[in-house]
Amino acid sequence: MNEVSGIHSNRPCPSCDARNEQQNVYCVHCGQPLPIGRRRVKAWMVLSVLIGLTHIGVAGYFITGGFKSKPVGRVNGEEITRKEFSSRLDRAKRLYEFRFGKDFFKGAAGDENLIRLKAQLLEEVVTEKLLLQEAKNGGYANAPEKEIEEQIGAIKQRHGLSEADFKSKLGVGLLEFKEELKKDWLISQFVEKAVLKGSQDNREQIFQEWLAAVKSRGKIETYEKFDAPPPIQSVCCKGGGCAGGEKVRSLDPKVEKEARTKALQYYEAKKGKNGASARAINFGCHIQVDIIEEGKVVLSLTYERGEVKEI
Repeated sequence: MNEVSGIHSNRPCPSCDARNEQQNVYCVHCGQPLPIGRRRVKAWMVLSVLIGLTHIGVAGYFITGGFKSKPVGRVNGEEITRKEFSSRLDRAKRLYEFRFGKDFFKGAAGDENLIRLKAQLLEEVVTEKLLLQEAKNGGYANAPEKEIEEQIGAIKQRHGLSEADFKSKLGVGLLEFKEELKKDWLISQFVEKAVLKGSQDNREQIFQEWLAAVKSRGKIETYEKFDAPPPIQSVCCKGGGCAGGEKVRSLDPKVEKEARTKALQYYEAKKGKNGASARAINFGCHIQVDIIEEGKVVLSLTYERGEVKEI
């Protein structure tokens, strides 16, 4: 018989010397714990215990968040954790689906949208971490609570959102959303005061040159490679009308916001309806703003010095 052999006779209690069955854990006479002895255990019981321990180990893996998972990337030693990236991606997906419908990431076109979003998001996270690191090194550490609360109130009113809507529709709790606004405030204040230094001329060029210098001296590592679809092409550069229009570059956050706002105002005044979104793209030779409805570009404009024009 396949067994693990051992002592099988009754054993005495060390406290009262009464006899107990081998399998007893406590003395049936005085209630004191009995010493653990070797018992006859069938091999299948040993195997069950081993399997149980394996399951415990696997459960522990998930409970503790997994053995140290490889980060998505690092910016000057600061990790972009997989959890952080997945959370940002989930929120971005919800936002797109909220604006353009649940089918935005379905089918072949949806797969391309998702890959493009991942690649864009990773670049955004890298740039954000660089900007925050530079801002903190420059002494920009705290955002004013009152101003952040006012921004949240304005967003709620403008879009008709309740506190619960932040989580259900945007995929982010109100407190987390507040932290994001604080980051945006720190970045915008730092860029405006420490990088642009209040300059009203060549703002984009100044920002791009500064950002390129920061990236060149920093250590940026990304471990995710996204086989993204061909990049968005410039409308006015297709015919060779502009030079250098193929490479998409980063935008000064303030300029990007102004460009999108102006373009939406133009479109809403022209069409007499709301609900569209806008994306601003810096092609080097010009800033292009695309108006998007139902996942499709319905109008492209150029932005320069506070003015937009149709392409």
